[in-house]
Amino acid sequence: MRNSDKTNLGAAGVLAGHPLDTVKVRLQTQTPGQYKGTVHCFTSIVRNEGVSGLLKGLSSPLASLSVINAIVFGVYGNAVRLFENQESIWTHFVAGCASGLAQTVIATPTEMLKLRMQIQSDSCLKVYRSPYDCLRKIIKQKGIKYLFRGSIATQLRDAPAFGIYFASYDYMARHFSKDGTMESLTSVQLLIAGGGAGMLSWLFNYPTDVIKTKFQADDTFKSYWEAIAHTYRTQGYRGFLNGLNSTLLRAFPSNAATFFAVEWSYRLMLDLQEMHQKRVAKQQPKRFVATKLDDEKVLLY
Repeated sequence: MRNSDKTNLGAAGVLAGHPLDTVKVRLQTQTPGQYKGTVHCFTSIVRNEGVSGLLKGLSSPLASLSVINAIVFGVYGNAVRLFENQESIWTHFVAGCASGLAQTVIATPTEMLKLRMQIQSDSCLKVYRSPYDCLRKIIKQKGIKYLFRGSIATQLRDAPAFGIYFASYDYMARHFSKDGTMESLTSVQLLIAGGGAGMLSWLFNYPTDVIKTKFQADDTFKSYWEAIAHTYRTQGYRGFLNGLNSTLLRAFPSNAATFFAVEWSYRLMLDLQEMHQKRVAKQQPKRFVATKLDDEKVLLY
């Protein structure tokens, strides 16, 4: 699988999962009682805004997809190689945390633009026409630094989330494997491990995402504590779980596709390297080296 194929598969995952991401954001930022649940929110958006309402802000994550994936898997792979015991689940957890932390430089402004588009539910109250228009207006009105509003929450969410993501994937993949290697996994096993890892990474850290979304979407919050206190005061502890169902529904297919693409790309790369080495070996001329043993010549290949 070429890099372009892997990117296309990742883009397809983002496209397929974005409607549920929009539902998640609406549920997280809703006024108390606005939506009855995932299905009600989904149908309300379609009824009032059309199918296009589910795709608001889509171009923002699509534009950053390749860069974020390059950072995540690049940092993760290099971090793993720093450890002596590369098979340890803690190695994969720490390396995952490092990769998650690194990609927040891109993820924070990307999500800011995305969710600002997603929360625009009334066409009469539209402030931004597109993520690019949102980018231009934020920089003009509040400065480029404002694009990184919510960066601390993003880091607190993504560092442990990516640690869980990679550690749980490695654990499940090796558990499914017949001989303990990734190469023996079937396509179905790869999809299950990738999808399951994605769901676990969200499940254990979801309240942080709720606070991050509220803080980025609402300029009236001056601190994270204000967002936390407001959420608990108006919705109780359930407010920190709004949108979890839609998130888990989206997490499985999108993350399954990501790990499937990466693993098969790696396998193809190894196969190509092996084929190249065999081709080079066949092209090398046979050499005769004179020895003093019985005055014979030894053939070297």
